[in-house]
Order: sequence, then structure tokens, then C-alpha cells
Amino acid sequence: MASRKSTATADHASGAAAGDRRQDILNAALACFAEGGLEAVSIEMVRQHCGASVGSIYHHFGSKEGIIAALFFDILAEQTQGVQAQLARSKDVPTGVKALVMGYLDWVVAHPDRARFLFQARSVVAGGPRADELATHARERNLALLAWFEPHRRAGVLADIPCEVMPSLVMGPVQSYCRAWLAGSTGMPSPKKYRETLALAAWKAVAA
Repeated sequence: MASRKSTATADHASGAAAGDRRQDILNAALACFAEGGLEAVSIEMVRQHCGASVGSIYHHFGSKEGIIAALFFDILAEQTQGVQAQLARSKDVPTGVKALVMGYLDWVVAHPDRARFLFQARSVVAGGPRADELATHARERNLALLAWFEPHRRAGVLADIPCEVMPSLVMGPVQSYCRAWLAGSTGMPSPKKYRETLALAAWKAVAA
């Protein structure tokens, strides 16, 4: 008779294997999307790339749209954590504003395929069954930024403009530039070249 310990070990191994298989499928999907675009990629192409069975893919994600949504939210969480880590290390308000820009820009430059996928997949996720989850994430992200901006605005360090506008003033230009750069057809230099310029412009946009 199997012991409780051996059963728990087996369950853990099974769960780890399932997690690894899920990640293998997502990694394969990202590679396929980066090469062929969202529209052209099929479940069969993902299957061939990672060696998973069709049944395994459907078990984990249900559909191609399910793969896109799962990959989108995994990457979005990774990006958000990276930017927030930069913000948390900031020692003053100017550094914090610039950290939002630099953290985002550095992540995009380090992970162009993942960043490009976020731009391409957002509309698919927004029109799918996880649209409410996307809206909740956006709302929570904005509330967190507003909570950071508001005390500094009240203290007179930031301009006396509605806090709801500040994230767009800070992040809008860098997101616009990165999106154009990721499109690849503009011949624009890497955002890294304008890292300091974009960060300084963001601070000037909201400084008192």
C-alpha cells in the first residue's frame, strides 16, 4: 500500500509535469506567433513546435484564443512586476516617474517578442471570454498608479492636474515609441537610444 508521503510526492511530480507542459505549449505558441503572426498560427503549428498532443493543448487552453489569453496574462504579469520593482526602488518622486518609463522601456528592449505580442493580442483578449479579467487588471493597475501619484500631487511636487491623466502623460510617449519600433518597418532606432530623453520628458510633463 502506497504511503501518504509517496502519494503526495507523486501528486507533486504530476502537478509539476503539467505545469511544465503548459509552459512548453506557451513557449511554442510565442515562437509561432513571433514568426507567423496571430492570424496565421494554428493549433497544429503549435503542436508541431512543442511536441504536445492536440488533446493536451485543448486540455490546458481549450482553443487558440485560450492560448493567446493565457500567454497574454502571463506576459502582462511579468511586465507589470518588472516595472513595479523599478518604481519600488525609487527614492524620490522624479526618480519614480522616470523609473516607470525606464522600467517599461528596458523590459520592451529585453523582450521584444513578448512586448510585440502584448500589443498584437490585446484586442483579441478584449474581445474574448477573459475581457472582464483584462478590464480588472487595467483598473487595478491604474488605481495603484493613482495611489502613488496622488500624495505627491497634494504635496505640491507634481503638477496640479487630475491624477487620472498622469499615467497617460508619463507612459503614453514611451508606449507609442516602443509600439512603432516593434512594428519593425519604420527604421526607428532602439528605444534604448532615447531612454533618458523619454524619461526626462515624462517628468517634465507632470512636474510642478
